Amino acid sequence: MADFEFVMTLVVLKNTLSFSRAFGKNLQGQTNEVFFASSSLTAVLHSLNEVYENIEVYHEFWFEEAVNLAAALEIPVKVPRLYFRKRPTSGEEIQPETYYKEQVTLPVVSHVIKELSDLFSENHLKALKSLSLVPAIMGQLKFNTSEETSSDIYKDDLLNPDTFPAELHCWKIKWKHGTKDVVLPSTIYETLQLSDVKFFPNVCALLKVLYNLPVFALTNDKCSTAKQRLTTYLEDTPVHHRNKSMALFYINCAIKHDLDSMVEKYLKMYPDSEPSENRD
Repeated sequence: MADFEFVMTLVVLKNTLSFSRAFGKNLQGQTNEVFFASSSLTAVLHSLNEVYENIEVYHEFWFEEAVNLAAALEIPVKVPRLYFRKRPTSGEEIQPETYYKEQVTLPVVSHVIKELSDLFSENHLKALKSLSLVPAIMGQLKFNTSEETSSDIYKDDLLNPDTFPAELHCWKIKWKHGTKDVVLPSTIYETLQLSDVKFFPNVCALLKVLYNLPVFALTNDKCSTAKQRLTTYLEDTPVHHRNKSMALFYINCAIKHDLDSMVEKYLKMYPDSEPSENRD
């Protein structure tokens, strides 16, 4: 805290991330909040790009805020000495405001924009929009949804993709007209517990896929146990020995696996694979 470079970086981060704070909070919230977050990313990126295009104005305000904070903490406003060591002497003195705009403000804003664009690709947003399959979200949207388009990325995971549009229509009708005065399930977990969800195999399969997205909070006892097992696995396993498949088996060790069906499924998915002589 005795370094103005740290103060300036802190102020720039605070102000830059203020544009994405609500988006990030919703991603860690309830299922409906996660769904609506997928629609807000465009606005977040638009705001950040507007900041980047008008960086002179924003930097002036942020620099003034950092200077006032530094004055309260009795921290001198100056360019880091390391900069002068690496920079050849040219006789031209650089002002702190200019230095921090080029070395802190511009890189931070551009990096946040790039990270948001890279992390939340078009396919990721489509996956989040598929959460409209959850009855409570369908109700909030007045059952005016179009999951067929957003669920294209999971087409290979559906049991019968050709019947999905008709099944989806029946799924909407079920909740729109057949459940008056009934509280609609508001999470994927609650929806999957329904006894009649098995009559909608494609919807059920898609919900199970969406339930594995990393943005959802673990809300039931079984998931809490799985989280503890995952934490234990990460703590006990060196980084270079970690394996995604082994981690998945580890956290689901209490589940009984049907080995015969697993082999059959594997052979259907990879019919051209050659059996190994050393395989048990």
